[in-house]
Amino acid sequence: MESETKHALMLFAVQKVRELYSRADGKGAILVLEPKDDTEARQIVESLPLAQLGMLSFDIYGTKPCRGFVANL
Repeated sequence: MESETKHALMLFAVQKVRELYSRADGKGAILVLEPKDDTEARQIVESLPLAQLGMLSFDIYGTKPCRGFVANL
């Protein structure tokens, strides 16, 4: 896990990972990424050591600003 942590911190330092959380149920992590597109998001996650070892599964969800929030700024 040390290599996974070091790699995640490096991705944070180069602003590819914006936020990193442990799930409350202990079953994994949630990463908020800063990719330019879905392809880069997949490349970022696939660069993690556990992903390269085939020990990590992940889902990628795109996001956009909340209409109600943005409209009231």
